Amino acid sequence: MEGSTLRRSTELSRRLTSKGEVSVLHRLAKTILAVAVCATPLLSSVRAQEQGAASSRDEPAQLRLQRTLRSREYQGKSVEGEERVIRPRDTLWRILVQEKGLSEKRFNRYVILIGALNPRLKRPDVLQVGDILFIPLEADEILGIKVTSEKEGTRLYRVKRGDQLYKILREQLGIQGLAALRSAAEQVKRLNPDRKNWDNLVAGATIRLPGAVGSAEQAAAKQTAKQEEAPARIVGLDYGQKISVQENLDLLALVMGVLGQETSREGEELVALREGTVHIDRGSYPVIQNPKKGQRVILDLQSKITAALQSKLEGDAPGVPVVSLKKGASLHEAVTSLLSRLGFQTLPSNQPVVVQDRGVAVQVKGEWMVIPQEESGAAQPVLIISLTDLPGQTPDYLKDYLSLKGMNLKEILLPSPNSPAGGLASPSGSGAARGRFESWPADKAALVDAFLNDYGISFSNDRQFSVTLRDGIRMDTKVDRLFEYRGKKIGLSFRPLGDEVKKALEQSQGIGVTELDLKSLSSRELIAWLFAAVGESATYREQRFQANDRAAKDKLALAISGYYLPQRSLLLTDKEIPKELERFFGEKGLRVVRFQ
Repeated sequence: MEGSTLRRSTELSRRLTSKGEVSVLHRLAKTILAVAVCATPLLSSVRAQEQGAASSRDEPAQLRLQRTLRSREYQGKSVEGEERVIRPRDTLWRILVQEKGLSEKRFNRYVILIGALNPRLKRPDVLQVGDILFIPLEADEILGIKVTSEKEGTRLYRVKRGDQLYKILREQLGIQGLAALRSAAEQVKRLNPDRKNWDNLVAGATIRLPGAVGSAEQAAAKQTAKQEEAPARIVGLDYGQKISVQENLDLLALVMGVLGQETSREGEELVALREGTVHIDRGSYPVIQNPKKGQRVILDLQSKITAALQSKLEGDAPGVPVVSLKKGASLHEAVTSLLSRLGFQTLPSNQPVVVQDRGVAVQVKGEWMVIPQEESGAAQPVLIISLTDLPGQTPDYLKDYLSLKGMNLKEILLPSPNSPAGGLASPSGSGAARGRFESWPADKAALVDAFLNDYGISFSNDRQFSVTLRDGIRMDTKVDRLFEYRGKKIGLSFRPLGDEVKKALEQSQGIGVTELDLKSLSSRELIAWLFAAVGESATYREQRFQANDRAAKDKLALAISGYYLPQRSLLLTDKEIPKELERFFGEKGLRVVRFQ
């Protein structure tokens, strides 16, 4: 290294001498020698790093520094993106086209965009190691470009709390089926070579997803998945009536298990009769039993047990009841018959169990709704059993609430290719409520102000006017609230003005005045008028909200009376919502406003 530096110094000396700059030669040479000696350890370290980088050139480039989400302004709008520290061998082409998958045809447009978002960079197409580069999340969207195929581009997705890769693929790309999910997951991993850990996705991180779902690779995977998957199911309240019990004995065992019963399908059941001991094959005749109470019921799936034998089985002490079913009997029919023989009181499944808690009615239905036998004189909770293919369909906090109200809700997860055994539905996540809860004042005039403010309508109070009623006669009057909406001037008077004054205000000031008798109007009627004044279609009625939008209708719903504006995610109600149920409306993303 020192020899190389000295040779460069000698060459420089010759050049300077040839130009007649001898006066600075000796000083410059001494300076170069000093720098060479001091730089020797540093250059040795750099050489070692370069050798390490050379050995890994065949491996995918990895960004070792953390990227953080930021936002910058572009053409008056806030643009989200990530800041990246430029490393050796980084180029704008490599970052945008090769790594981000953006279109090479639009590279020049991206350079202009990057330059606008990074004004400190002199030339965005020539990056310097150590520069901090702001890269927008959605470059095509900012430029007003609609990406129509995966080849043209991909898109970035910001990870949310609780996200998993398969969940993202289902929700963002609409992919279903195990084979299609696996294929799409491999494609996403190829698009994100710098990410190694896919088991734990950190909220706020960004991953690149295919820009279009309909690629040839995904289409092939979906076709394979269709061949592998069973037909789609719609799990309604009558699902058990549509499936055969003989083909769903595992599901029967799950239902019986929720009821505290055991289902035996292996070995023999021995029943002692006067004539001798009867050996019954449980594989052909499942036995349902309650070990605590010593109860047992034999299930005859095809009515093969003769009436005479059934009479002996049930007549000799202790009797063993037999439930005989016709061939092709449904799961619902089998469970209902077993419930009656096991001493459960059944409730009609077409009528919901309703809990009225202050202003909210909680309505629950199930495939089976039963009341167990009383134990030790204590009242038993209503047991509600539903079948579902959605894990965690009902949040735990709602189940806990129902339990406090005397209802025990059990959801049984149907068998699927990914979960062949089925089982109880897993609890759902415990995300925080996203809604807001507010109250509007009881004073009617203040209620009008709150409504106008909520719609962002500027208004003035107690505006004085002098209007001509006829020649030689003028009147000083007042409008309590004056505002302009959709090009019209609207005045509100909380006292009678008379038709003549209102007509004069209309003719001279262009104000359409409405008289509102706040004393005689209820808050509900006043809000209805205000909705009509701003052209909003809203009716006060009972509003029903499903616990899960993908669940069968009326399995679990909350009903509350009020005005519901879905386009504004707004619920206006004069009913009181129990504290335990506020979270339900919050998770719906609703803003709940209570008026009096």
